[in-house]
Amino acid sequence: MTDIAFLGDPAIKAQALSRLRSHIAAETFVIFPAWEDGKANVIGALVEADDKQAFASQYGYPIAFVTALEGIVNAFRFGPSSEGFVKALLERTPVGADLSRIVPHVLIALLERPDIVALTGQNTEVERWRLAIVALHQRTINGDEPDRKEWKAARMASISASDAVVDNTASHMASLIVEAAAWPATMRTVLHDTLGACGRLESHQIMNAIGWTEADESRVFKIREQAEADGRLAELSGLDRVLGLLDADDPDLARGFRERLEQFEKLGETYRAVGWQIVDLIERSPVPTSPPENVT
Repeated sequence: MTDIAFLGDPAIKAQALSRLRSHIAAETFVIFPAWEDGKANVIGALVEADDKQAFASQYGYPIAFVTALEGIVNAFRFGPSSEGFVKALLERTPVGADLSRIVPHVLIALLERPDIVALTGQNTEVERWRLAIVALHQRTINGDEPDRKEWKAARMASISASDAVVDNTASHMASLIVEAAAWPATMRTVLHDTLGACGRLESHQIMNAIGWTEADESRVFKIREQAEADGRLAELSGLDRVLGLLDADDPDLARGFRERLEQFEKLGETYRAVGWQIVDLIERSPVPTSPPENVT
């Protein structure tokens, strides 16, 4: 049996928590890099290397979850929020819990989000394959793992369906979420890619809601680029300088850019929600009564 939390060994859980707490206490727990000059993110802090496979192997978490974990933690921003999430993840993971069904549960939850269903429902074939892929993941949860041919057939059909959606950008982006999820939960990047597709859809929807366009984005870039060349407002730095330049050159653009910043702060909400959903699922995962086999 694989994906057994902490390989069924309380000492491994204690080691993981000790390493994390040491980095937090030393203020060397960071978002990036994973492992460099004594600083470490969630992966590096626990395995002392930039090695997701080692993280999965040493601590028993599913590789698809581990591959998505950096993005989830980054959504909590640097500092107490991200540290608190990672501590909760480790503390609430029961030693010996079977984590093999976590990823398909999360993928189903993403595919069944009402906002996504509202978009996939606009195209018969996209909706058909969304339901089919949900059913495949549900079979995995039930212990009836679909074979490779079934997954490939669903994946190719979902790709064909998404390619046919050409008249509505949001609907096409929703179809790409279905396409991204059309892999077994054991595939390394399936959760990472599905979350990424969800994020791109949300970004598009936010841009549309506030009326912010690619032309606006380009205008901001050009103003900033010109200021770099002529040294204007050099006494300011970072975002303060950009806002000062926009206020001076184009107040309307400045107002739109501030709204863009405010709205884009919300983009991490899906990742954060998924992160806590995963923690809850892990905490409720069954702990087999028989000793785990082949977990190393």
